[in-house]
Amino acid sequence: MLTTTLTRDSLRTAIPTLDGTLRLDGLDGPVDVVRDSLGIPHVRATSTHDAFFAQGFVTAQDRLWHMEYDRRRAMGRWAEYVGPTGVDQDRLMRKFRLATSARADYAILNDETRAMLDAYSAGVNAFITTPILPIEYELVDGRPEPWESWHSLAVFKVRHALMGSLGNKLWRLRILKTLGPEWVARLRPGSGEEALLVVPPGATFADVPDGCDESETLLRGLGEIDGGSNNWVVHGPRTASGKPLLAGDPHRALDTPNVYYQNHLTCPEFDAIGYSFVGTPGMTHFAHNQHVAWGVTTANSDQKDLFIERFKPGDPSQYEVKGEWQRAERHQETISVRGGESVDVDVTVTRHGPIMIGDPQNGLALALGYAAITEPNRTFEAFLPMLRARTVAELDEAKRSWVDPDNNFVMADTDGTIGYLTRGQVPVRSLANAWMPVPGWDGEHEWQGLIPFEEMPRARNPEQGFIATANQRVVGEDYPHHLSLDWSTPHRAQRINARLRPITGATPADMASIHADKVSIPSRAFVALAKALTPADAPSAEARDRLLAWDGTMGPQDVGATIYAAFREQITAAILAGEQLRPLVESQGRWEMKGAPAMSLATRLRAPIYALLVKRDTSVLPAGESWATLGAKALAAAVAWLADALGPDQNAWRWDRLHRTGPHHTLSAAFPEYGELLDPPSVGVGGDGDTPQAGSFAAADGKDFTLAAMSVTRYCFDLSDWDNSGWTSPLGASGHPGSPHYADQVSAWSAQQLHPMLYSWDRIEAAAETRQHLEPA
Repeated sequence: MLTTTLTRDSLRTAIPTLDGTLRLDGLDGPVDVVRDSLGIPHVRATSTHDAFFAQGFVTAQDRLWHMEYDRRRAMGRWAEYVGPTGVDQDRLMRKFRLATSARADYAILNDETRAMLDAYSAGVNAFITTPILPIEYELVDGRPEPWESWHSLAVFKVRHALMGSLGNKLWRLRILKTLGPEWVARLRPGSGEEALLVVPPGATFADVPDGCDESETLLRGLGEIDGGSNNWVVHGPRTASGKPLLAGDPHRALDTPNVYYQNHLTCPEFDAIGYSFVGTPGMTHFAHNQHVAWGVTTANSDQKDLFIERFKPGDPSQYEVKGEWQRAERHQETISVRGGESVDVDVTVTRHGPIMIGDPQNGLALALGYAAITEPNRTFEAFLPMLRARTVAELDEAKRSWVDPDNNFVMADTDGTIGYLTRGQVPVRSLANAWMPVPGWDGEHEWQGLIPFEEMPRARNPEQGFIATANQRVVGEDYPHHLSLDWSTPHRAQRINARLRPITGATPADMASIHADKVSIPSRAFVALAKALTPADAPSAEARDRLLAWDGTMGPQDVGATIYAAFREQITAAILAGEQLRPLVESQGRWEMKGAPAMSLATRLRAPIYALLVKRDTSVLPAGESWATLGAKALAAAVAWLADALGPDQNAWRWDRLHRTGPHHTLSAAFPEYGELLDPPSVGVGGDGDTPQAGSFAAADGKDFTLAAMSVTRYCFDLSDWDNSGWTSPLGASGHPGSPHYADQVSAWSAQQLHPMLYSWDRIEAAAETRQHLEPA
């Protein structure tokens, strides 16, 4: 246990020394590490091995506790540090078998990829042997175990395992079992508007009629049982230089510290700068080298299936396959719990994958088909070819081995070429698999291989001069394979395209202004509803007038944004209180994976309710209500709540008073007495989930607008002059709560400003805050 009281002084003493010379076992030659004024490390090595060794070392210097957190989560060992609150998550990860699959993946990787992982691991371990370790280990009375090479694969998996189509299939199952099959299509997210496609760029698509192959009787027999991003690239006369500009911002929950790590690696083979996943080598998502740049968003590809397995009565070790019983892999694992009794977990694996939901003892359970954990996964073999690529064509080819996660991968090279690829492996199978769980015993829903790499959606130098993605639909009906049923609403894509279509002579500052775009397209429908309703009282009338005068910009100081957000959430709350959707409310917590993040009903229904409002479809409304009458009640409720929360003066209802970040350190819940020291500051921001400046919120009760997902980086790469590029993060480069770089980028981030991305070594040296020289022992 903690032997001394945690103070700001003790936090500062836990920061490792970042100046001077260190002699380290495992290095082949000298390495220089220069940290700039933001504490971002720039590494210069004489070999590829030493570059990755140093990347592991500096990442551990800044983020070892962050690495520990992800490693223990991936292995199902977080409860060892935080006690009973970590058990559900550990149980889920044990069932996922992330550690087992990571070990198996490492064994099949090619030699150069294993050498990269081994060098990175050696660098991490070189830091672990130094005397000053993160303060968190003192809090939990622990010591870091050696970092093994496969741990990097495990932490990469844990950051992506719960993303994608899995939650949507469980959501449709929940609708089916509580409301009936006709509601599955009715509550499917869809704006009712023409959507912009990613491929071909500039094309549009009117959504196909809804329908599904549902197995209602079967599914009703089951037991009870969950972010987005923008990027774009422009070239030619659309930019000031004629060379490409590539920009974007990923939207995720705000981890503390941030999930992405800013760093720069220079060696004879490549000179790359960007963001890495903490605990993994390379720069997989947002980066550039001397010749090419890249950025990603989630493609929403349907990579995961749920198979209903039928187990033999009285014998959960056997399950049915085409009329015969087949033996499942089955064993028990034990979770150690800090301050509590250990917990046993039954792990069952069928031919489709691990059982994630349900108990085989009860006869039916759901197995997860997910290539990243059930098939050979060579994703890491793409890491080095990406860093070495010289053209868009080479960068595209480097993704051939990529399995997961699925991404809209935009790219550009210094010759002026821009491109797009849907990266990630997507199985070929029955369309029924896309909707919800399917029978696993009849052989009718098996995977028939993968979409060939050559047939994945692509674009190169489109006529319109730019490519933009925002998790919207990727392809139209003419695409020969099923890619997905579930796409984000098109509003962010529409705004970004609207900003890019007229642009010429663009600079990075113009790209940053698109990052900062706060115009809400859905707000127009709610303002139109406000115009049609009769206010219930004088405060409602005043709020209505403010809405009608508002321009739809979700600015941090905009009162109209506050009223719109509260009004919309109260409409959702009123609909959920009606008899139509009450069964969904009563089923809260069922048909979900215990230990996985659950999306609130309000969040799930935000897009469907918007679509119904646009069409004035009253099927979802409580009996006797019209949109106008329900809207009047919702506006009155929103105004009353805002007056109570922010005071009666509507001039004071600034959006940033409600719409704020809420960062929490991974241990502040377990040690609340130290929360003030461990948690970074909260800041108010504009935007919402429908605007390019992302700022979605859960609002589970219509009254909490704390950001749930937001831009966790912003970047712009200028391929005419790499030193003209910029980036920023919502916290800082360091994971040490006592570091001046723990949250020093938050002001620029909240103001949508980019810091210079230092790339040339003369500029790096001129801005050096610390210099460290690493030598072989």
